[in-house]
Amino acid sequence: MISRSTLVGALVVVELAIVGLALSAFSGLRATTPAWGSSAFQFGPPAVHPPALDRTFVTGPAPRVVVDVRDVDVRVDTHAAPTVVASEALQIAGYMSGTVPAIQADASGPSVRITMAGNGPHFVLGDVSRTLRLAVPEGSAIEIVSAGRIDASGLRAKLVAHTPDGSVHVRDHRGDLDLSSSDGNIELVDVQGADLAFNTHDGRLYLTRVAGDRIDGHTNHGRIYAVDVTAHDGALSTHFGRISASFTGQSDATVAVSTRTEHVSVSGLPSGQLSERARSVQLGAGRGRFEVSTDDGAVNISEGASS
Repeated sequence: MISRSTLVGALVVVELAIVGLALSAFSGLRATTPAWGSSAFQFGPPAVHPPALDRTFVTGPAPRVVVDVRDVDVRVDTHAAPTVVASEALQIAGYMSGTVPAIQADASGPSVRITMAGNGPHFVLGDVSRTLRLAVPEGSAIEIVSAGRIDASGLRAKLVAHTPDGSVHVRDHRGDLDLSSSDGNIELVDVQGADLAFNTHDGRLYLTRVAGDRIDGHTNHGRIYAVDVTAHDGALSTHFGRISASFTGQSDATVAVSTRTEHVSVSGLPSGQLSERARSVQLGAGRGRFEVSTDDGAVNISEGASS
């Protein structure tokens, strides 16, 4: 009788052979079928790696940096030097064929542009992690046209960041925000600005110690968690998901709170009933106009930090 381990091993070899034939058909790469029970198996030549990006540009204290790198993760940190340092890290756990497109960086005076050239790779089996790391002056104006996951910390100027399929994380930021994701969470921690705009089509919003003259946060499908928000004008809204928000004592707005399906609860703040599923909450003198709303979910409003 054939042992269980022998049978499993045979099935693995057969599956590898099938994958190899598929690779050969779709990518034109060489696939060598091993002898039965042999561990020798080749998908074809591995991917060609361009030299890793490692550039430093002297730009002054307030450069403009534009990044367009498709699905590559981007991390932005600040440093004291009047330079923009761009480097990349690539990790491959598995197999990748074809050519890895190069990340290129060019500068013109105080402006730096970082883009990805070419297409590829043809096939990935396993996990590929690629990150573009930027060290910039804190006064840099950053515009990320496309990326994977985005992390930015320490900036003191406007950040524009858009990702088609990734999350956005901003910490210790002083300046305006224009953020969007088609399919990812947005997280803000210790953020202050005149105009903070952020939206995701399918993801959650996480806000901690966020203050703005105008705050506009929206998600089509996802919950909203906001702690110690200082509100004046704007809105936090979702079409599907519950909302939990606490507001600081520095807030100054009349907040219209509503849900279409469940209930609204208010704790520690003056409020009035507008309808079965809507209440008006006063923050400070109530001079601004703010909205907290969901089409499907409960809403919980509470008093946050006083300072």
